[in-house]
Amino acid sequence: MSYPSFRACSAALLALACNQALAQQLKVDSEAIKLEKVEVVGSHLRRVDLETQHPVLVIEREALLKTGLTDVADILQTITSNGQTLNRNVNNGGNGEARVNLRSLGDNRTLVLLDGHRVVSGLEGAVDLTAIPLALVQRVEVLRDGASAIYGSDAIAGVVNIVTRRDYSGGEAMMYFGENDHNDGQRRAYELTWGSKGEGWSAAAGASYSKDEPIFARDREITRLPVYGLPISATGSLITGYTRFRPASAPGLLRLIEGRNGTSPDDFRPLDAATDGYNYTLQNYLQTPQERRALFGQGRYEISPQLALSASVLRNERRSAQQLAEPTVSFSRAVLDPAGQPIGISADNVYNPFDEAIITGARRFIEAGPRRFEQEVDTTRVNLSVDGVFQLGSRDFSWGVNYSATRAEQREFVSPYAANARLALALGPSFRDAAGVARCGRPGAVIDGCVPLDLFGPPGSITPEMLAYVGISAHNRKRSDSRDFVAHAEGELFDLPAGPVSLAAGYERRSESGYNRPDQVIASGDANGTGVTYDATEGRYTVNEAWLEMNLPLLSEKPLAQLLDLSLASRYSDYSLFGGTTNSQLGLRWKPARDLLVRANIAEGFRAPSLFDLFSGAYDSIGPLSDPCAAANSPTLAVLTRCQAAGVPADVQETDALVTFGANPHLLPERALSRSAGFVYSPQWLEGFEATVDWYRIQIRDAIGNRAVEGVLADCYERGDAGACARIQRGADGSLTKVIAVAQNLPGGLETEGVDFGLTYRRSTDIGNFSVAWDNAYVSYYGELHQPPRNALLPDGSLASGNTVAENRVAGGFYGVVWRLRSNLSLQWQRDAWSSSVGVRYFSPSDEDCSVVTQTADFLEQPELRRLCSNPDREIDIDGSGVATAAPQNRIGSITYFDLETSWDAPWQARFTLGVRNAFDRDPPISFSSQFNSTIPDNDVPGRFWYASYRQRF
Repeated sequence: MSYPSFRACSAALLALACNQALAQQLKVDSEAIKLEKVEVVGSHLRRVDLETQHPVLVIEREALLKTGLTDVADILQTITSNGQTLNRNVNNGGNGEARVNLRSLGDNRTLVLLDGHRVVSGLEGAVDLTAIPLALVQRVEVLRDGASAIYGSDAIAGVVNIVTRRDYSGGEAMMYFGENDHNDGQRRAYELTWGSKGEGWSAAAGASYSKDEPIFARDREITRLPVYGLPISATGSLITGYTRFRPASAPGLLRLIEGRNGTSPDDFRPLDAATDGYNYTLQNYLQTPQERRALFGQGRYEISPQLALSASVLRNERRSAQQLAEPTVSFSRAVLDPAGQPIGISADNVYNPFDEAIITGARRFIEAGPRRFEQEVDTTRVNLSVDGVFQLGSRDFSWGVNYSATRAEQREFVSPYAANARLALALGPSFRDAAGVARCGRPGAVIDGCVPLDLFGPPGSITPEMLAYVGISAHNRKRSDSRDFVAHAEGELFDLPAGPVSLAAGYERRSESGYNRPDQVIASGDANGTGVTYDATEGRYTVNEAWLEMNLPLLSEKPLAQLLDLSLASRYSDYSLFGGTTNSQLGLRWKPARDLLVRANIAEGFRAPSLFDLFSGAYDSIGPLSDPCAAANSPTLAVLTRCQAAGVPADVQETDALVTFGANPHLLPERALSRSAGFVYSPQWLEGFEATVDWYRIQIRDAIGNRAVEGVLADCYERGDAGACARIQRGADGSLTKVIAVAQNLPGGLETEGVDFGLTYRRSTDIGNFSVAWDNAYVSYYGELHQPPRNALLPDGSLASGNTVAENRVAGGFYGVVWRLRSNLSLQWQRDAWSSSVGVRYFSPSDEDCSVVTQTADFLEQPELRRLCSNPDREIDIDGSGVATAAPQNRIGSITYFDLETSWDAPWQARFTLGVRNAFDRDPPISFSSQFNSTIPDNDVPGRFWYASYRQRF
């Protein structure tokens, strides 16, 4: 669908436009502040002074609407302190969720609140923000500091508090349409909200609907090949519509010669990695589709001036999908039938032209169509609260009791798979009966219903009848439940010369439970070809917590101390699974002059193990492993000695093996220490100007994670760890068959350090009101604890990676890049009924491993391809040996996006908005290590995104 006239006329209106959501918008009515104390994220204390010892970014509703985005998660992922995480640009590995990942420390180390209370998290401990409709949101507060002493577990990297719309009158309807200028990726959204209030009561309700269409990787030049710039024949998957297989007597893998029918051994040739690649990207989504519906309502009733009741309810339904290339079905020693025997092609299979069994092989079932992962997620939240005031002596105290219950329930459809039980029969002995029909089994012992499978013919040789027999689908179910009870009170205890001493105290009891129940075909290991095999996850825990928070004013209106106060907080948490933990923090605010605020904070933090960490069933993945004992990997003498002691023969060959991950019920919490210091400068001589600078350092110990498979192997054979050796299994010929890598509190730790800085300036003139907002996040270090140099020896015996800022070190990973600098600039103008804005979003350059390019160039004997890398001849000391080895590198260029927006307020209480994101049509820089799309998911999908909306108030 194309709208050339719409784009042509809107371009003239967008000369001064931008996305204001990236700006630090803190709009405060000065008169209201004088009359009422408010609570801001980062403290339970209500105060009239909103400048706290924490750096807080506040995005008001007006700024949210100016983004041109329709999703809270999409907006939050544009803030400068957010790192890579799940979003709609993640297809392979995505599940429809969208999360926030402050400081790149992981989305389960960012706490998300709704109106100051916890939101149900997934089994992995992260919150899916698609469950919160934008129509419900009044503002978003982002605390960029550790706050476990205030809020408990997960608040290591920071806190996001989403404040809902309350206490408003009238109605509003909205219609929105957006589209990429490649005529795809359409977005539609509709909202209807209503509110009313009277003396002592208020009520509000609303509904919203949105639908986002997909964008396919094949429809963009830089994503239609597995690796941009490299020949598909050498970079595509070697699992194709032609079976690759190895007879027992063959030295290597074979495949069918094109044009042959596969009925003779002469029809096959050796697999050629230089020419046999398959383009697996053509069916992939570049941006995944999603559809959401939401209903919400809330009300408040004041029983008396000292007592009020509040209630709210939210129902959100998400439908999402991911799509990948056709399933790859494999068989080998590691793929077992229900009897525990390896699956292979029998020498007596009717389609087998060889006189021997086929022991290993794989084929892409292109006849079955693409792999589909479809989710239906329903989230229901109910919140009830009672609040009031009481007096102790002459002092007023406020109190409250709150109960919230949230459930997120997911139904997932995954297809297609091949059933191992049927695959074993279909590849087993078979024959043709008197009518020439292929039958499973042997004459006189036919297997009823079984259809022999032809894996030797060309694409299309797998008939619908064969697919109907071996093909299966899976229906998985997942649920997370949260119950949270909170009682609290706060007020002023007594006065010091500099002001009143404030205290907040509270108690919280929270229970978390959930399960992930895979279809029986997956849990039993019978599913082959679409996803990993895993067992059920189910568990629960409860936590009782008590907290105290105090603010002590030390000096006021003194020389060099217009204000000096300390804030103290401590929280005790008692978990049913591992016992108690206490976390405290100390904060400072100091105003040496009225124009300058200096602030600092030091805080202990923790993250409790998630339900997935503690209770997940084992989940398996099959793939090639690098065996330290194999001669091809040049084992050292010490490694060879350990391999021989374990009975591994010297001529062991590498092969596919099973990797099992899973939970560990003995995990302990992660521990963190956060430090921050900064200042806010608001000069009286330049009204409307404010500058902020904040330094931070976050250190995490006992991080929870799965030991990398390579690490388990290295622990055993390179470092002689008997515990690691016990998690390695080998076959009769000595080849690897299984490695177990369960979750653990990893030795060493994680650390990051950086500086946030920015400024805002607002000025009124005769030609309109102007505002500028500039927000920046600079990361100086991200890596192992205590910032060891590269190749330093870590506590677990491995070598340190050193500072990994601006290095895309995880191919296809969500946390592969920690940006050195992210910067957002917003310029806005408003006059009478018109407003326009210009927004600039900047991502700094990063470096990545470029060996996929150089290895392909060398393999194809095409040295000119090496020039795709910015530094193909780079050599460094990789392993601390002092010897430089090849380490080709590529510089992923910086990218700057410009967003334009303009609005007109019509006399009939309506607003028209036109906008475009990525106005100058900047393509994202190429990433060779992001193997699925050749781009990083943080970047925009190629193409301008145009949008228009209409809002009507009534």
